[in-house]
Amino acid sequence: MLAVRSWTGYELTTQVRRSLRHTWSSSEGHLYREQKRLVQLGWAIVEVETSGGRSRKRYSITPEGEAALAEWLRTEPQEPHIEIEAFMRLFFADRGTVGDMVRSLESTAEDSRAMLSELRGYVEEYLAEGGPLSMLEQDVGGPDAERLEFRRRPMFPERLHVVALVLDATTQLLAQIEEFCTRTAIEVRAWPSPTDQHLTASTRARLESIQARLERLP
Repeated sequence: MLAVRSWTGYELTTQVRRSLRHTWSSSEGHLYREQKRLVQLGWAIVEVETSGGRSRKRYSITPEGEAALAEWLRTEPQEPHIEIEAFMRLFFADRGTVGDMVRSLESTAEDSRAMLSELRGYVEEYLAEGGPLSMLEQDVGGPDAERLEFRRRPMFPERLHVVALVLDATTQLLAQIEEFCTRTAIEVRAWPSPTDQHLTASTRARLESIQARLERLP
């Protein structure tokens, strides 16, 4: 984020949570600690600004920080991590009740819908008249011109093509999670119990369906 522009500590934390929380979540405390760590590593500098009798810290990237970012982008990424508590609860669902399973799945489906609604708002903002895409099409508001604001926030139209890629992946994943949780909640609600041995036939059908789906993958 500092490679995009300088930010105060509050602005940086707010922007990271807005931009990345759906793909790489982190606590607010961790984000503030990381700002200090960037300075310790020499990847950022911090200056104290005074405004209206109050002081705030503004962080800017250093040449060493730019180099570290470029080096990181050249490395191999970690394997994908799927961290969805409802799925962890399914793994141990035979130790609870059918009601527990249904509540967990329905809650996760609801959260997924809320996240999709938030991301839909981002997309609508990007497509809105005067928004980032309009700026991009009109060749204004980018890094070589005066930075423009939209809805009281600075916009970065020159980054919209990579942001759109992440939105594409994230919305597809969330839609699949929502669909699975909704469908599975309906199914397990009819189970006699999470340990019923009569589920063997449906389990075979599920595993064979998974196998067929995987065999169709390129």
